[in-house]
Amino acid sequence: MKQAPISLPLAPDVAIQLDATAPPIEVRSAFQRISVDHTAAFGRLYRLDGDAMAAEADEFMIHESLAHLAALEHPSPRRAIVLGGGDGASARELLKHPGIERIVVAELDPAVVSTLCEHMPALAAGAFDNPRVELHIGDAAESLGQLHTQGEAFDLILFDLTETDDPACAHLHDEAFLALCAASLGPAGIAHVQLGSPFYQPAKVRRLWLRLRRIFASVRLSLINVPLYGGPWLLARCGTQPAVGIDADLLQQRLEERGIRGLRYYNPALHLASEALPNHLRDLLA
Repeated sequence: MKQAPISLPLAPDVAIQLDATAPPIEVRSAFQRISVDHTAAFGRLYRLDGDAMAAEADEFMIHESLAHLAALEHPSPRRAIVLGGGDGASARELLKHPGIERIVVAELDPAVVSTLCEHMPALAAGAFDNPRVELHIGDAAESLGQLHTQGEAFDLILFDLTETDDPACAHLHDEAFLALCAASLGPAGIAHVQLGSPFYQPAKVRRLWLRLRRIFASVRLSLINVPLYGGPWLLARCGTQPAVGIDADLLQQRLEERGIRGLRYYNPALHLASEALPNHLRDLLA
């Protein structure tokens, strides 16, 4: 029996349509609708309330970039927190840095963790069983706020989530929460934020970029490619200190010292090249 096609929205009037190869796995949690779909082009992928989150075929592009662009710029990251990240893939990548002693995954929905560990286990690859990973269930802003009150400081804060139009989640990108992120960073700490698609969401990308510039002393952009998200995707590495220059030799040295091999997307040359933006994006963010 032919399955209904899967429509993945990129903008109000644009979507990617995929042919399904099997019936979806659907879970209704207390917070959202979780779907795991089977496709020929992307393998298994999962959606939250219809929006595509990650797919087997290209998830390494976003998760390697989110983790290693920030972690390799930091001279010696020890403590990290992943905001969202219930699929475990960002924690999986951070675990490749042996000096990282603690990774907090602040995920709202426990059903995301259980569903994906069962149906897309390659994403976490056992990360939640690693003693360096702590799963905190609850609102990510509340989790970070509690840790900050307890005196915690983080070398890395990864936004494994994007700015949403849902008012219930808008606080995760407002100025108050971004200021909390800045206050929760240790010396040389980096908050790595997903701005989104500059083609399909230009106004939202620009607003968030300007918000980050008001909060952080340095904001450095990287333009990567994620097919599931429609192609070009902007990330911002944010710090409370002026940016320190880094070159490919130092990045390669850190990769070798940390014993990180076998990455499928990230490399030092791409790290530096991703900072070069085309003129239309320079104009958008001017």
